[in-house]
Amino acid sequence: MINIRKYKSVGYIITIFSLIVFTFSLFTSIVISDYKNIKEVNNFKNNNTKAFKFDDSKEESKKIEFKKMVQVLDSYKDSDIYLEFNPIPKYLATNTLFGKALYYNYNINNNFPILKGEDFTLEQINSTEKLVLVGKNLKENIISEDGIEYFTIDDVKYKVLGILGIDNKKTGYDDLFIVNMKSMDYYSDNRATWSLNVSLEEDLNSILDNYKNIGLNNNSLLEFSEANNQNTEISIKDIFENYSDFIYIFKMIFGFGILNLIIVVYFWFDRSIKEIGIRKAYGATNLSMVKFILKRYELSILLSIFIGLLLHYIFKSILSTMFPMFSFDIYLENVLIATIVFMFIGLLAAIIPFIKAIKVQPIIIMKGRLK
Repeated sequence: MINIRKYKSVGYIITIFSLIVFTFSLFTSIVISDYKNIKEVNNFKNNNTKAFKFDDSKEESKKIEFKKMVQVLDSYKDSDIYLEFNPIPKYLATNTLFGKALYYNYNINNNFPILKGEDFTLEQINSTEKLVLVGKNLKENIISEDGIEYFTIDDVKYKVLGILGIDNKKTGYDDLFIVNMKSMDYYSDNRATWSLNVSLEEDLNSILDNYKNIGLNNNSLLEFSEANNQNTEISIKDIFENYSDFIYIFKMIFGFGILNLIIVVYFWFDRSIKEIGIRKAYGATNLSMVKFILKRYELSILLSIFIGLLLHYIFKSILSTMFPMFSFDIYLENVLIATIVFMFIGLLAAIIPFIKAIKVQPIIIMKGRLK
């Protein structure tokens, strides 16, 4: 049985490590939550997806109609085609909502989570009827007329076909609206991106050539996005690149954690010199001292992990209420990896004072000073 009183001297390490585990657990939860949501909404994109924009920044440039973009695709009956335009803004008095327009010519197996109502049928996605799927967090922006629900975009009414989301669970669709592209009297915008996926490479290249010509005819150069690379799937790296605040917070947490860990570990050894001296005076060998210190250090870390995760669990419901955009789930594997990294850094920080401590004679160490 572990004697808690023996571990009072490592209270500083337990406190700092518990805070590190708690902070990293929250940080990891936020990053992964965002990662999952972004990946979920991009579930149709793969290595064959081509992302591009039209540069309409010149004075003589003309905006390109959605209808022209879709008309090109009507000639390619042998390929499965998916075309997306993202984002489409809906401006409110104090906020801006974002959605996307879709066109596809094959059944995509109803991949959208429908909380209420219906998903697009293939016929509806290929029709000019103004239809929309609305995320569950945007329901307050739905208006009702004669028993029919509508969602307006640029003062144009779109009939609400269904509500996106899952009951009692956060998804990447909760704050998103989706429109059938063929129904939109809308124009391309160089702040948004087109994503095209075509099953046959020959048709893909032909479609892109057509789009380049459309761009040239409108003095808008087609430019491939940086998203086009060997792997277009969303990754954790993408999250960090797109959210600079996360990087800043990560650096702060990491730097603060390392600095405090080094100080605390060094201070702990300084406070433990007398105990080390007494044990050496009673015949403890350097090897036994190493085992003793490592055991105490590792048990302190294990206790810190438990306390840090317990704090996360306790504050989870409060944080979820304050910041509903994140789930604040606990990802144990990631927390353990971060803990191992900091534990290793702590061991490195302990090398210098520990070497000094085991080299000094017991009578000098018992005076509480390192020489």
